[in-house]
Amino acid sequence: MDVWPMRTMQVFSTESTGIRLVRTAKQARQDDAAPLIAFAVQTASQGRQSHLSHQRLVPRGHLLMMDHSAPYDYAWSGDGASRCIQVPLDQLTLPVDVVRRALPHLTASPLYPMVTDHIAHLTGSIDDILDDPASSGIEEITIALARALVASAVREDHHTRTVLAETRLTQIRAYVRRHLTEPGLRPARVAAAHHISERHLYKLCAQAGFSLTQWIIEQRLEGAREELARPSTSGRTIAAVARRWGFSDPTHFSHRFKDAYGMSPRDWRAAAHEKN
Repeated sequence: MDVWPMRTMQVFSTESTGIRLVRTAKQARQDDAAPLIAFAVQTASQGRQSHLSHQRLVPRGHLLMMDHSAPYDYAWSGDGASRCIQVPLDQLTLPVDVVRRALPHLTASPLYPMVTDHIAHLTGSIDDILDDPASSGIEEITIALARALVASAVREDHHTRTVLAETRLTQIRAYVRRHLTEPGLRPARVAAAHHISERHLYKLCAQAGFSLTQWIIEQRLEGAREELARPSTSGRTIAAVARRWGFSDPTHFSHRFKDAYGMSPRDWRAAAHEKN
């Protein structure tokens, strides 16, 4: 078992032979800690979940949710594995009864495949993600997606409309961050990935007060800036860093960088390494 405590959530990865985790009603009553909601992807074997009068077999590659303030029984047989995030209930900003009502209906949410994939990717590559400048904001994105999954699963108009509206831009930002270093990342590709028109994409971004194209450039520049400052990348040329962050023309990258930060990439790298 490995655990990575983060600012607003925790990430777990467990691999073991047969295991059973039980939380009794007495334990749940006596626990005065802040309630935690776990979202776990079964990555090996088949899980068995009994929780809040809901029994479910959890196949490999599927997602389950558990409220740690209530009794549960979770197990698997043989060699198994699970990857999990634990989020404080107050971070989801949803009532606990909404979270509990969502439990039997998660797979019916249209966001279920995407959130399952996001959590599996996050927990499976957590060391690389935490070390990657492109992954800033990953906790905010993860919690927003988890919240949207719960709200869409209960299908209550008030929560669903509000959360899905808030989360659409979070989904777009999460997609952009995952593909930020790819030169082919363009608004048309982002729109197609979210099954909306480019016009609607631009409208969403305008309502939120930002330009998608400019934001992509800003995020790429910031990622390159952080990478250039790290001593571990001192052997990488500036042109190579520029290409890694989606800038095919090193000269164009240098001009953009200087406009954004007031110095050339070379001068920034020298100053950052001298400080380190």
